[in-house]
Amino acid sequence: MTIVPVADPRERSRLAESILRALPEWFGIEEATQSYIREVAELETFAAVDGSGFLSLKQHTPRAAEIYVMGVLPARHRQGVGAALVAAAETWCGANGIDFLQVK
Repeated sequence: MTIVPVADPRERSRLAESILRALPEWFGIEEATQSYIREVAELETFAAVDGSGFLSLKQHTPRAAEIYVMGVLPARHRQGVGAALVAAAETWCGANGIDFLQVK
């Protein structure tokens, strides 16, 4: 599974919207979904090259970040997409001096 950073803010939001809307059982509150879509535009974001998943990081301090939002299309669940996204995020954090990565 190839994971790449997503540099374009519009592409970050477009990708988040397409995946989050495919997961209504987890992202079914419209106000919250809209907030994620808006906010990922400004966050470090990684995506599977086939468009099946994404992960966005929010850095809180120079040494700490959180997985702000992550989604994988239902057809790709249990196939390693999520693990690959988390591994890419961990690698990025390590390269950028972030020692602590959490999920709230």
